[in-house]
Amino acid sequence: MSIVNNSGVRIHYKVEGDGPPITLMHGMGGSIENWVSAGYVAALKDELRLILIDSRGFGESDKPHDPESYTREAKVSDVVAVLDDLGIERAHYWGYSMGASNGWAMGMLRPDRLLSLVLGGYPALPSPTSQRNRVKWESRALLMRLGMEVYIAAMEMDRGPMPEDNKKRLMANDPEAYAAQQIANIDWGTPETEVRAMTVPTLVYSGTEDGYPLPDNHEMARRSASLAPNATFLPLPGYDHMKAFQDSATVIPYVREFLAPIT
Repeated sequence: MSIVNNSGVRIHYKVEGDGPPITLMHGMGGSIENWVSAGYVAALKDELRLILIDSRGFGESDKPHDPESYTREAKVSDVVAVLDDLGIERAHYWGYSMGASNGWAMGMLRPDRLLSLVLGGYPALPSPTSQRNRVKWESRALLMRLGMEVYIAAMEMDRGPMPEDNKKRLMANDPEAYAAQQIANIDWGTPETEVRAMTVPTLVYSGTEDGYPLPDNHEMARRSASLAPNATFLPLPGYDHMKAFQDSATVIPYVREFLAPIT
């Protein structure tokens, strides 16, 4: 286990494989283990140096309860701290869902540390935050603070039964830290000019049936990709938010093709 102390917040990471470096960042409520269980690590460790990071608030990283601990700048600095700890100047970055949101922020705030971006299942959030999204994040935070059982029950009421392994994963989270990140999302929006200024080579992908965590998640991801000058958009027909991550065998060949001329 490797830990880097980033201004008092301990960030857990581990390294697998050998080759060009690529940082992998999981989605909200997850951890490093998501990349392992979905087959990414086994498929890629013989060709890439995989730098798997537990985002602050999740996994074995520290879990602050203050929303101010989850700003764009703070979460980008965690990735930079891990790269510094490993002595890596620039790396590819692959994030899914919340991890993709972090990736958009990396592309805007620290492009000097990137070789490329692979961003799945999440857009660059617009600014100002819509009232609809503000209410959604505030409501999720309230449910989480009532207990993860309550949050899971609300999700199942809205979206249907949840697989038992997903329930177990969510139950393992710190509800206060999870809620703090929901509130922090309200201030993650960026002007379109910042997205248009991103020059890092970027692959954005999304399931065409992806309506989570935002109802128009797929269309927002498509629009974000259209704004970034060096971004390519890959739609995954018929895939929802979960399937676009879990089906690593479908996604990995596209990512290999994207990375090949860069690595």
